[in-house]
Amino acid sequence: MKSRLGSIEVFPPADKYIYMDAASVGLTHSKGATAISNWQKDLAEKGTVAFTEKDEVKCLDNLNNATAKLFNTSVSDIATASSETVLMSSLAWAVMPPKGSNIVATETSHPSTTYPWMRVAEHSGSEMRWAKADQSLSIDPDEIEHLIDENTSVVCLSHVEWGTGQVFDLKRFADAAHKNGAICVVDATQSAGQIPIDIRISGVDAIATSTYKWLCGPFGTGMMYLSPELQKLSPGIIGWRSHRDMWDFQADRLEYVDSAKRYEFGTMAYGTAFGATVSTNYLLEISIEKIAEHNRKISMHLLDGLQDLGAIILGPKDPNNRSAIVAARFPNKDSADFASTLEKANVIASLRRDFIRFSPHLYNSIQDIDKGLEAIKAVI
Repeated sequence: MKSRLGSIEVFPPADKYIYMDAASVGLTHSKGATAISNWQKDLAEKGTVAFTEKDEVKCLDNLNNATAKLFNTSVSDIATASSETVLMSSLAWAVMPPKGSNIVATETSHPSTTYPWMRVAEHSGSEMRWAKADQSLSIDPDEIEHLIDENTSVVCLSHVEWGTGQVFDLKRFADAAHKNGAICVVDATQSAGQIPIDIRISGVDAIATSTYKWLCGPFGTGMMYLSPELQKLSPGIIGWRSHRDMWDFQADRLEYVDSAKRYEFGTMAYGTAFGATVSTNYLLEISIEKIAEHNRKISMHLLDGLQDLGAIILGPKDPNNRSAIVAARFPNKDSADFASTLEKANVIASLRRDFIRFSPHLYNSIQDIDKGLEAIKAVI
């Protein structure tokens, strides 16, 4: 269909399902999946003949180059590992907020965003401060900024909240953090691939993402941007790849590489990096700006249609503060039963707490949204 940005050839399941679940697991780029399979097959048949030490370096370098373009930064500022969670955890231990300081976060953040900081706070004696949500699960940005003071060491946010799709102004909170001598750390797992991210404009100190949602990549890969200052810290998780000459295997020395790559601590399922590189470059070729415009159009069409069917939409009312995630409750309907019924009707979304979360992406069209709304209307 003409109104799709991502073709059926690249995302075959989009022709079979009304797939609106990118916030859970995005449809995987088909050639990215093939790249992973080919790597695994070659490795099984030829071992290091097919995957040399140079190849091992190059596969992550290629993904780091794509990520640098995604975030509009230098490749030396990028590190790749097996997930956003391990990268965020390594950073939290590296920063080690001091006793008596506070870490500002929202109560609607995903656990992978905040658990690493909660664990470090427990160890160091720092305090977690939580911005509270209203009945629609929206967070007042003023409430976040109100929590930031001269004792704040870290402002830790999800760029896009996993539940409602609320979008935060990164520059606003980076500026507020820096004004008080704190750093601003961001989880972009729900934004990278659907919303433009420009490190140079936002001024954030670190931003991490996984690839299996809006980046249409595989499980098992995460990337992180680190400011030059954070690149000087000792990562919380280190390994042989953290050394400046990682092939010089000596157990009694540790000299960090002078870049973000010191956070690339060890061996990972390298094939996933091949797949993530393919999918990230594909989105960049389309342009994240075009994807954002497309996703805004189809998600607002979905939101309006759901409201017409009597659904209660969660999250901010201002469309400028929304992403392509649309969370809804249906009066007089048990959300768990309703989500199961929708799946039987070929509408793929996620049950989250007591609401249903829809998250269309570039492989969806207005026609898909209309079909989904018709199926929802029939269920109601």
